[in-house]
Amino acid sequence: MDQMAPFVIFLLAAFSKTLASSTFDGARLGMRHVDFGGNFTKDELLARSAFRSSRLSLQYSSGEYMIELSIGTPDPQSISGVADTGSDIIWTQCEQPTSLYDPQKSQTYSALPCNSNACLHAPNPEPNQCCSYRITYGSSTAQGTLLSDTFLLGDTNPVSVPEMVFGCTTSSTATVSGADAPTGIIGLSRSEYSLIEQLGVDKFSYCLQPDKDTIHPMFLGSAAILDGSLVQSTPFVAPQETTHYYVNLMGISLGSERLSIPQSLFQYNPSDGSGGVIIDSGTPITRLVPQALKIVSQAVQDKVNLPTADGSKYNLQVCFSLPSGSEAPSMPDLTFHFDGADLELTADKYMTQTDDGLFCLLILEPPFTLSIIGTFQTQNLHVLYDLSNNMLSFAPAECDKL
Repeated sequence: MDQMAPFVIFLLAAFSKTLASSTFDGARLGMRHVDFGGNFTKDELLARSAFRSSRLSLQYSSGEYMIELSIGTPDPQSISGVADTGSDIIWTQCEQPTSLYDPQKSQTYSALPCNSNACLHAPNPEPNQCCSYRITYGSSTAQGTLLSDTFLLGDTNPVSVPEMVFGCTTSSTATVSGADAPTGIIGLSRSEYSLIEQLGVDKFSYCLQPDKDTIHPMFLGSAAILDGSLVQSTPFVAPQETTHYYVNLMGISLGSERLSIPQSLFQYNPSDGSGGVIIDSGTPITRLVPQALKIVSQAVQDKVNLPTADGSKYNLQVCFSLPSGSEAPSMPDLTFHFDGADLELTADKYMTQTDDGLFCLLILEPPFTLSIIGTFQTQNLHVLYDLSNNMLSFAPAECDKL
C-alpha cells in the first residue's frame, strides 16, 4: 500500500533500544486474503480488488493480504493487519468497535518513556501527549500511542518476541467493515519501526495463490529460502533509507515486440524521491504511470482489434467489448524487463474476461508519480526480499507446498 508523501517516514537513526530479536532466527506466518470466506462471484472479486487498488492513498484497509499474529501474555490476543511493504510501522486498533487488542489484559504490556527515542520521533505527535502519533492515509487518519508488548509469531511453531514497539490506535477515520477486516498495518519496510527491522532479520519472502480461501505463506529470516534453477534476481535501486522497495524496470514487451516506452518513465529521482518503480505487497493490481500505460494499452488494443468499452463498473480503466457469445482472443505474454530478471505474465495475469462480455486490462494508473508492481501479477511466485544483498528474487512455486 503506497502512502508516499502523506505518510511520514520514520527516522532510521532514531531507534536505539536493544531488541530481543537477537534471539529471533526465523518463522513461517500465515496470510489471509481480505475476501477470505466471502461469497463473491469472479466479477465481484475483480471489482473489489480494483476498487482497493484505486483507494490505496485513501485508506489503510485497502491492502489485499493480512498477516495474523498475537500480542500479549499470558493469553495472547490475535490481531490481523495489512501486510504492507510500503509502511514503516506496526499498529493495531485499541478502544475501537473492531478492537482485538486491549493492553490492560497483557502482563507484558509496557508504556514507553516519554523521552525514549521511539516517542521522541513518533510521527506527528499531538502536543503535550506522551508518545502519541498521527498517521495520514490520504483522506483518513489513524492516531494513538506507541507502546511495547510481546509478539507471538508463526503459524506452526510460534516464536515469542518481547518488547516489540507498535502503535495502539484509539482513533481512526478509515472505513473498516466486517468481523474479519484488518485492524491495522504490519509494516514491512526497512524502517527501524517495521516488523522486519525490529526482528533484526535480513530477508523475508511470501508466496501468494489465486485461491482467496487459502492461507498464503510468509517466511521471516532463516525460514525465507529461495533456490532452484528458475530463480531470477534484480537489485533494489533506491537508497536503503527510503520506505519503498524500488527496482529498475528497463522496459516492457508484448509478445516479441519491445514497446517504445522511454526508460526515463520508470527512473527513480533521488533528488526529490519521485518516479521509479516499486514492488508492493499492499497494492493488489499493478499500476503504470499514465504515459507508459497509454503505450501498453494501445499495444493491447492493436492485438485484440476490438472496440473500447467502459469498465468503470469493475473499477478498471482499459476495457474492450467482445462480440456477443464470443471468447476472448488469444494474447501473448506481457513481459516486464528488470535489470537482470524478466517477469513474464501470461494472458490471465494481465487480462480478464467478465461475464457481461468485457475484455479488460488488469493494469491501472497510479495515484502518484511512480509505478507499482502489485500482488495479482506476482501470484504463484515465491518472492524474496534479500535485504543483506539488496536484491529482489522470485521463482515459480506451488505456494501450498512451501
